[in-house]
Amino acid sequence: MFQNARVGLKKLLVPAALALLAAVPHAWAVHPQSWRFSDEAAYASGHFHGVVVNNYGDLALSRHLKTLLPKTGFDFINAIAVSSHGDIWFGTSPRGHVYRMVGGKPMVMYTPPAQSDQILSLAFMKDGKLLVAACGSKAELVELTLNPGGKVTAKTLFENPAVKYIWSILPLPDGSIILATGPHGEVWELPAGGKAKILLKTGVHNVTSLARATDASVLAGTDGPGLVIRINPKTGKSYVLMSANHAEISTLAVDGAGDIFAATASPHRAKLDGGVFTPVLHPNGRPVSVESGIQLPGKNGKAGKKAHGAAVAAAGKPVAVRTRIPGPFPSVDSDDSTSTAPAVKSNVVYQISPSGRVRVLLNIPDMVLSMLYAQHHLILGLGGHGRLLSYDPFTQTETLLERLKQSDLLSLAETGDHRLLIGTANQGQIYQLTSQTQRTGNYISKVLDAKLPSNWGAAHIVAKIPAGAAVDIQTRSGNVRNVKTSAKFWSRWTSSIPANSYQKISSPPARFLQFRLVLKRSAKGATPVIRSTRISYQHISVPPVLSSVQTHYQTKPAHAVLVKWKANDPDGDTLQYTVKYRQEGIPVWIRIAKDISAHHYLWQLAGIPDGYYRVKVIASDAPDNTPAATQNVARESRRLLVDNTPPGIARLKWRQTADGRIVVTGVASDKLSPITAVGLQVDSSKNWRPAAASATIFDSPLEGFHGRTGVLTGGPHRIVVKAVDAAGNEAYASVLVTVH
Repeated sequence: MFQNARVGLKKLLVPAALALLAAVPHAWAVHPQSWRFSDEAAYASGHFHGVVVNNYGDLALSRHLKTLLPKTGFDFINAIAVSSHGDIWFGTSPRGHVYRMVGGKPMVMYTPPAQSDQILSLAFMKDGKLLVAACGSKAELVELTLNPGGKVTAKTLFENPAVKYIWSILPLPDGSIILATGPHGEVWELPAGGKAKILLKTGVHNVTSLARATDASVLAGTDGPGLVIRINPKTGKSYVLMSANHAEISTLAVDGAGDIFAATASPHRAKLDGGVFTPVLHPNGRPVSVESGIQLPGKNGKAGKKAHGAAVAAAGKPVAVRTRIPGPFPSVDSDDSTSTAPAVKSNVVYQISPSGRVRVLLNIPDMVLSMLYAQHHLILGLGGHGRLLSYDPFTQTETLLERLKQSDLLSLAETGDHRLLIGTANQGQIYQLTSQTQRTGNYISKVLDAKLPSNWGAAHIVAKIPAGAAVDIQTRSGNVRNVKTSAKFWSRWTSSIPANSYQKISSPPARFLQFRLVLKRSAKGATPVIRSTRISYQHISVPPVLSSVQTHYQTKPAHAVLVKWKANDPDGDTLQYTVKYRQEGIPVWIRIAKDISAHHYLWQLAGIPDGYYRVKVIASDAPDNTPAATQNVARESRRLLVDNTPPGIARLKWRQTADGRIVVTGVASDKLSPITAVGLQVDSSKNWRPAAASATIFDSPLEGFHGRTGVLTGGPHRIVVKAVDAAGNEAYASVLVTVH
């Protein structure tokens, strides 16, 4: 019964609440507004210093980055390889060498012959020997053995006159070696202890990349149509998994579940301005495991039911369960010229499942020059803008890890302790990105424009802050946009405002604002994550702008004036208008309309005494402001003549012409307005014949006129004369004539 009473009360309250809401006036235009930063696009225009942001808008400290090489002497770091002992080796060009990092310094370990002076690829065999692809006018595969004294022994394993490039080396567990070559698009196999042979002729110019699938097959990527080919190294049988629509497959990677990742490097699809990264499946939420949890102990120490969280490993520790995320087939053209699928307009990372299903994983505005799969993430080295990208295929999380000053990131490698090595071109350098985050970092926003001078409200950061970590925000303001050249005209940075609190911004009122986020990790290495940033402000109220007031006589209806005005409010306030008039010589304004929302008013002149007048329009922002804050402005029209008295007609005379027409003459006059027209009407017909002005045109208050009728029949006729003044007033007079 009580439940029924609650339902009945709800039925009564809901309409009442809706009626109350309908009665509430609209929100004031001068009200608090805010800038909100909660996604990657919002942060993208700012400046990152030791922080990164992902496509979900999470801002966090970046990993620690340092350079390994001297600043001079290197052009292109084409390949990096890490030995099982953690030694870093790298190959360079032009006039390339193979280097080994010894005591933090690079040492030349091998110099190829002049005809093969570009080191394009490196790979370690399981026995610790290093394979080197030395290319030029001819290509050689060289095996380097590091001797106990620190020197190497070089042995040529492969060379062929038709092969000029070895783009990729893939050692197999059985000791054989697979080579991706050009310019004839061949995949070569060097069996352990056997003779080199062609495993596959692809029919394209270059096989650009190799990888080993989880089923032990060999994967090859090509230029030209951009093929990804699966090869059985035992039988030599091959199968095309996909075509990238004439974009070169630059690099391949494989994860532990057997998914294949293929990236393209087409210069025609790269964006000169950098562009943005676009995960194809970017939902409003984040993907999670279908079923996950923590195994809770039941009675007697036995396992109980799963709780929501991470799955449980055999040892009892929770581990994350990662499953494939289904997705659409790629929107790319095949080699079939009849295909109607839309062409891809960027470089792409594709995902090929073990079942052979292909989907577009990520749209990339740059060329993908290098890629590896590590720690459940794809790491992408891009070309053109020095960007290093991380992408988690499971959570669909894309994070821009670094923006390096070198434009092209040619090579990537991972060390055994999860350090990431990045080799660059043009001022060749090797960067080391550790698993340890920066101690501190900051983000500085672009200059934010409030459009009008504003008071600043509260700053609010929503952040996850582990114990000992910190997140703060600082602001500064100014009235000049360019803070770089005019910083002296800006206020100083304010003291820090802590995250997860609403605190008033202390920067002076101004039009422009800039904020700085400062992130600090804890002594134990725990890092904070900013979920969103919000800055509130409110325009300082300014008066409306009333730019013109005009008056226009109306013919329909007569004796009316249309008053029109132009007005706006810089704050965006709703305006209402009052219209008044004043007769010249009388100091009193008479109100004729108020609370008008339109920008015009029709003033009826009936009953208004003749004379000169001015019209005043008052614009008020009262609808959106308190009485104390309301501001009014007014503007007058030019002088306006009001003439409600009709003209006079005098001295009417008539005479008959020989052909039976009547000529009427007379004088029309008006006290205030010019005579504009005179007409004749015979016997109340509907037709009026215009009369002519004695002075050629009607343009003065006193005008003589003469008019002629048509040929009239004999007998009496009534001829009416009408005179019209500039105010639209009409006067009538008549004469009685007899035609003989």
